[in-house]
This record gives sequence, C-alpha cells and structure tokens, in this order.
Amino acid sequence: MYFQNFPTINYDATGSGNSQLVSDILTRVVIRKSVRDRKALFSEYDVFDWETPESVALEVYGKSEYHWVVMMFNQYYDRYYEWPMSVRVLQKYASDKYTNPNAIHHYETSQSSGNTTIKIKVEVVDVPTATPVTNFEYEENLNDARKRIRILQPKYLGQFLTEFKGTITPQV
Repeated sequence: MYFQNFPTINYDATGSGNSQLVSDILTRVVIRKSVRDRKALFSEYDVFDWETPESVALEVYGKSEYHWVVMMFNQYYDRYYEWPMSVRVLQKYASDKYTNPNAIHHYETSQSSGNTTIKIKVEVVDVPTATPVTNFEYEENLNDARKRIRILQPKYLGQFLTEFKGTITPQV
C-alpha cells in the first residue's frame, strides 16, 4: 500500500537490456516538522515489548497495512533497529554489536541545578558522583526512549492519506 502511489521507472535489474516498470523506491516523503509537532494531531502511545508497527496500526487504525503511517509519523525508517526492540532482540543486538556488552560505555552524573533527574554524560571519571553505564544499559536506554511514540489520531488518517497520495503522485 505504501509504494502503490509512488512514481514508476523502467529498471533493468540484470543488465540484460530487458527492463520492467517498478516503483521508484528512492522517492522520499517526509512529514513537515510543523505538522509532526502539532499536538492536536497525535496521541502519545507506549509500545509494549511484543508490539510491531503492524499490530499498533491494526489496533489504532483497524488495518495493519497502515504500519508505514506509524513509522513515518515517528521518523522511523528502519523497522529492525529504530522500532523498539523486544528484550530478547535487544540482548542479541547488544551481544552482536559489542565484544563485551557489560563493559563500560561511558559515565554519567546528575545535573547539579534545575532538573536533577537529567543525566549528563561525562567522558573522564573526574566527577566523584559519576556512575558507569554499560554498553547494554546504553542500548537499553536508547531503546526505552523509542518506546514512547506518536500516533496520528485516527480522525486525521483519511486526510493524511489523501495528502500523502497528492505529494507522492507525479503531477502531469
């Protein structure tokens, strides 16, 4: 459904001189920041460990085919590494990425004024209150931050789809 309105190009995949008409997947569409940040258009949603973009779209819009709307509205372009990973997948990812997932990635300390729950990354351990953050904890924190997503409210879905189609379809 996402690619059905994309412009098409002739493409010769094998170099044999026999081309075929395919969707131009290099076409990019981005939601304007002013639209994406308009709070009246979206609701916040916490992704559970077992949820996929398809299951969220099914729950919110009634069709799993709108998973791309969920991804696009959150500026997630890589379903496997930008969408929140399950605990099991995250553990495998960290094990593959780091020689030692339990090694220290960096140190953090609490901000001393204002909101003291905000952590500040420190490179050198010259701050006595600095605490170590392991490679796995670092990846887990990034993953946890991706769990709070924005969902375009269902009442605006039709308008969004119409505007998307108008943006992506070449004007003749």
